[in-house]
Amino acid sequence: MSNETGHIDLKRRRLTGLLLAAGVAGGFCAPRAAFAVATGEGEKRVVVLTSYPEELIARFQKAFEQANPGTRVEILWRHSADALTYLRRGGMAEIDVYWTPAPRNFALLKAEGQLAKLAPDPQALSAIAGHPVSDPDGYYAAFELAGYGIAYNPEAVKQLGLPPPRDWRDLSHHAYRGRVQMPIPGRVGFAPVMAEAVLQGQGWEEGWAQLAAIAANVDFGSGDRSPDVDDVATGRKAARMSIDFFISPSRRNANPAAGELAFVYPPRTAFNPAHVAISAHAPHPETAKAFVDFLLSTPAQEMLLEPSVRRLPVRREVYAAHPELSAQPFASGNLAYDDALRRDRQGLVAALFDVALVQPHTEAVALWNAVDLAWKEQRGNDARRAEIVALLTAVPVDERAQRDAGLRRLFAFPDLAPGQPEPTPSAERLAVEARWKTETRARLDTARRLLQAL
Repeated sequence: MSNETGHIDLKRRRLTGLLLAAGVAGGFCAPRAAFAVATGEGEKRVVVLTSYPEELIARFQKAFEQANPGTRVEILWRHSADALTYLRRGGMAEIDVYWTPAPRNFALLKAEGQLAKLAPDPQALSAIAGHPVSDPDGYYAAFELAGYGIAYNPEAVKQLGLPPPRDWRDLSHHAYRGRVQMPIPGRVGFAPVMAEAVLQGQGWEEGWAQLAAIAANVDFGSGDRSPDVDDVATGRKAARMSIDFFISPSRRNANPAAGELAFVYPPRTAFNPAHVAISAHAPHPETAKAFVDFLLSTPAQEMLLEPSVRRLPVRREVYAAHPELSAQPFASGNLAYDDALRRDRQGLVAALFDVALVQPHTEAVALWNAVDLAWKEQRGNDARRAEIVALLTAVPVDERAQRDAGLRRLFAFPDLAPGQPEPTPSAERLAVEARWKTETRARLDTARRLLQAL
């Protein structure tokens, strides 16, 4: 899921179902017995901290309150970075449930002993390709999945003379030159998972080669813009690497310039979970448990499929009941996406991406264009042209070296509070980056000489 940045003041709001009754009319009315609050002394309410948008929150709040008359759901809203600071400063004693797409926050809070152990329905704790999407120790559970793939404009792709893209490698076709959007891992919250979808799905070196070849078709001046600036919908770009819910009807209806969009999940892509947990210091533990049980129940998971929500459930039986869904994360052969691996090497991948793909981008694109022309004119042989492509797609850190724990720590993102400035890079890190730049420069120079000799 995307990591959210930026500072927004805490808003404490009670979202009443009546305010959005029209938006959920005809919607879910859950059987009370499935997740009813235990009776007893004390106020029947649950305080939930989240970063989800109001239109999603209100649906689930209304359904839970209908199933539990007299129980109030109070919402505290904060972006994930702000939420972590708040929770570490005593907020865990003020909230009952933490519910948000921020895997790192849950891992940190678990390690700090701030989460209560859950006892959810075991059927809700699914795994993808054998890799758990919920905490194996039971301190937080997956609520929904974000799928990563390709959003594209069918008409724009057709005008390029290409079939609809189906896999990441399709975006490396030279006809896409300048017509692809690709988020930059060091600048866009969801981009690190996007990069890992390719790296983990194809392997480190082959995955990097695919990212480099796609980058040749990217205009990085727009590739890190907000998905709300929809150049793909308008046809200025033909495709972008994206998250599935960024092309949901509710988002697109907010953009009057939006055109027809399609979305495809490449084979072995990432499905990244959002989680829910109960505070170890919850003021209302019974209602907290009931609310979490509700979110993980089959009826609530079905609500995620509503057209105005359009999120992916975590329960297998929901997919079995909806074979028409294009996303099938639990199908055989899918990628066992490892978000812990992403977090461990996220800073390294971001730095490599910037040094090897973003900084020399203009020069690299010129060389790719020269390769295309050589191929078209059949200058040189296939082996020599393939040698040039290998130079343009090589990663400065090989498979074995990227596994080095010390190297990963050197580039790890610091744990900063909102507004806290980035620390000055160490001399050791600067020296490593300088070596990467020298090696990248040498590869580009060699590729140019080989092209001139064709």
